[in-house]
Amino acid sequence: MDRWFNSPWVLRLVSFVLAVLLWISVNLDNNMETDALLIDDASEETKVLNNIPLEVRFNEDDYTVTGVPQNVSVTVEGPNSVITPLARTKNFNVFVDLTDYGPGTHTVNVQHSGISNRLSVNIEPETVDVTVEERVSENFSVDADLINENQIGEEYELGEPEIEPSEVTITGAQSLVDSVAVVKAMVNVGQSTESIENTEAPVKVYDSEGNELNVIVEPSGVELSVPISRPSKELPLNVTAQGQPSDGLTVSSLTPQVENVTVYGPSDVLDQLNALPDIPVDVSEITEDATVEVDVPVPDGVVSVDPETIEVQVEVDESEETGGTAVSEQDNVAGASETVTGVPIEVTNLSAEQTVDFLEPDSNQIDVTLTGETTVIEEISRQDLRVLIDASGLEAGEHDVPISLNGPEGVQLSANYKNATIRIT
Repeated sequence: MDRWFNSPWVLRLVSFVLAVLLWISVNLDNNMETDALLIDDASEETKVLNNIPLEVRFNEDDYTVTGVPQNVSVTVEGPNSVITPLARTKNFNVFVDLTDYGPGTHTVNVQHSGISNRLSVNIEPETVDVTVEERVSENFSVDADLINENQIGEEYELGEPEIEPSEVTITGAQSLVDSVAVVKAMVNVGQSTESIENTEAPVKVYDSEGNELNVIVEPSGVELSVPISRPSKELPLNVTAQGQPSDGLTVSSLTPQVENVTVYGPSDVLDQLNALPDIPVDVSEITEDATVEVDVPVPDGVVSVDPETIEVQVEVDESEETGGTAVSEQDNVAGASETVTGVPIEVTNLSAEQTVDFLEPDSNQIDVTLTGETTVIEEISRQDLRVLIDASGLEAGEHDVPISLNGPEGVQLSANYKNATIRIT
């Protein structure tokens, strides 16, 4: 047997047989494919291809085009063998050619390329109405649009926004660029307590009716900064005794723990304030030196004060005795008080060409309360008291001006008004 396989003639014979078998196999496959193609070509099919992008061919440097739909439907009819790969790959183009068209409105045919001429093609729509306009560019200033501005705390103020760059170039159809009414950079400032620095803000373009315009904006965003401040002012404070201490005692001193209080509020309100209203300290329950905590009043228009409460050191002395006998409560009560009504308010530093009208109080008089020893108070007359407001630097208009009280030493003065509202003309 080995001798047969080692014979070259046997090997040649086997090789020949294998080659014949291979030739038969290949030709059989080709004949089957040819038959299949003949069968497919004989099979007609209609297929609708939806959402095919519509290309616009035009001079983009000089013109803009509107009115062109984004997609069209393409219906193809023909041999299945041609439609199947076309539907699978969608390797064709649908377009409108506007290269030879100038400004105006035109009705143009929708064309196609890349589809076999063995297929019948129908495009929906077959024609489109397009508008060709000259492409123009123009520079516009950018305004800041502060969103949720009403959510900023009362004690905070917004400064003038800064925009970089302050101008943008808008490019588009002539009609759109002509209709630009507002160019805004938007930033959300709601509940902000610190300045906004160099925030990237998108630029939006609107017409006079508030419709956003489909134009090209360069740059599409700007850097926007918004100063946010918390205006404040330090004001001196003054404390006054209220009531009378226990029998046989008189208040010798009231010492607050701080000399100034910081107030927060709108700048125009703070500009009118020079001092806090007098802070009353109730001494009616005092029997010895003590520390009393009192609330700091918040002036009209002010949002908050810091601190909100202060401590006041109250020091008392025993009343003087005469002839070894305590002074009579009826004759010399320590810490007694008396109110002088209708004390006129004097206006100082008013320019010669200015006049003043009192709005609050509606007359130029207030009531002044004297607190101290009875023997001292009894010696004081209306002429010993001066009630003043300072009009220096005040321009025409309404002003809220602090009232200052002046009188003899040894008594404390308070009034039913801390400030006077006046109108200067």
